[in-house]
Amino acid sequence: MKLLLFILLVSHPLYCSSSDELLSQIIDNLLKTSRPDRYGTYEPKAVGNDWFAIEVDAADRHRADSIARTAGFVIEGRLQSFENIYLASKRSRHKRDTDAIVRELISLKEVKWAEHLVPLYREKRAVIFSDPLYEEQLRSWSSPPNMFIAEAWAEGFTGKGVTLAVLDDEVDSSHEDLQLAYDPDISYSFVKKHPRGTEETHGTRCAGIIAMTANNSKCGVGVAHQSRLGGLTVLADNQFLNDAIEGDALAYKSDRIDIYSASWGPKDDGQSAERPGSLAQKAIEFGAVHGRRGLGSLYIWASGNGGLEEDDCAMDGYASNLHTITLGVASSTGVPPWYAEGCSAVIASISEASTNSNGMVTTDVDNKCVSFAGSSAAAPLAAGILALALEAKCSAPGTKTSSITSDNEHLATSSPSYWTVNGAGLRFSRYFGFGVLNALRLTTSARYWKTVQPVSSCSRQFDVLNGTFSANSPLTIELSFESCAETSAEVNWLERLQFDVSITHPRRGLISLFLTSPA
Repeated sequence: MKLLLFILLVSHPLYCSSSDELLSQIIDNLLKTSRPDRYGTYEPKAVGNDWFAIEVDAADRHRADSIARTAGFVIEGRLQSFENIYLASKRSRHKRDTDAIVRELISLKEVKWAEHLVPLYREKRAVIFSDPLYEEQLRSWSSPPNMFIAEAWAEGFTGKGVTLAVLDDEVDSSHEDLQLAYDPDISYSFVKKHPRGTEETHGTRCAGIIAMTANNSKCGVGVAHQSRLGGLTVLADNQFLNDAIEGDALAYKSDRIDIYSASWGPKDDGQSAERPGSLAQKAIEFGAVHGRRGLGSLYIWASGNGGLEEDDCAMDGYASNLHTITLGVASSTGVPPWYAEGCSAVIASISEASTNSNGMVTTDVDNKCVSFAGSSAAAPLAAGILALALEAKCSAPGTKTSSITSDNEHLATSSPSYWTVNGAGLRFSRYFGFGVLNALRLTTSARYWKTVQPVSSCSRQFDVLNGTFSANSPLTIELSFESCAETSAEVNWLERLQFDVSITHPRRGLISLFLTSPA
């Protein structure tokens, strides 16, 4: 067994910048908001084995056409959020090894990088039932554990001045309850144009939780109902994603979008283990560090609905990413809902609320209203609460450093078996994180946040040779790590830890890996 990488990382909390703050230097000149040119807009087509993403080192963008034609490729368009990365297709009657085609591309003098685009299945975090009374079993916001959203509104925080984007299927921008908040300038469709499918309601429902208009006698009120909302269409019936589409969407206008909300991921089947591709990972890293005018955009992810399949969000490389904020769901009884997935990446949770409520009212396509359930609601609801916090921070800068504020007293009392106490003396649950988000506490403390130091990371490689283990004889490995003390990469406050491990075993499902802190 070989342990590849051990990383300590510190990330920054939410904070506000002045309007004239300059953008931070862009990493490796790849990720930029697109400028209009003939590659600036493209209509993605069905992606198969003959599609590739290539990075061309050419000052003249039209040079990309010439380079591609030389190798028998056709440039289909440029990505919206990446500088000099194009979609290319290979027109060939005979199927070839895709690795050989990539090597052929990279061998060209002006091609810096290339990747074969594999179709990716992405599942919306939806819970769908045919039971006629299921909608009546959904929960409300204010039942224990209370998220205190209305109380934050009473303090004057409604998301004004904050921009959010829902990455999902198409948002119905014509809906009466979304028209006021919807901003076409931060919206884009990354999928092939098509009539709306019968299952393409998910994005509109997520959008409504964030931004439904108040006092218009329609549906309900969005958590951040005075925010600006964009729809980034990446999901569609009978269409697959790929790394280029994901990366393009995750980096789209990150200088303007404060918060991205995503309620989808790999299959929740207890078997699928996937992580972002190279472009998607670059996009998330760039946005989290350099987005939001140099302060870092927030990427909010739902933990997943694979509870019945014994799925674990640690197997989801989007939810367990160092640069995303993952939300779980807590029931009023203090136990995880039947569909809930847990993992150490869950930072906080939202309240599913009581069994007596009418549920989370939100928008539906064709100007309808509907109730919404599952972890799909967690990401947009948390995104809305964090939008209130960003507004609060901008309204009253102060001197106190803080972080995401949540309540865990009710849950810890109701279900102590789901909780542990970490080395810092804080309660933590792999299903609920540090507790249910408390909008009132969050907005109150946000007014006193101050900027922390830039992210610092420290890594070390360990080699463990000929390590063996079995069901009756587990392998325990103790690793000593000094966090790069007295170096430029010294880590003084630990927020995230990543452990990359490579194990050779004939059946991965039989392996359990536990990472234990000495604290």
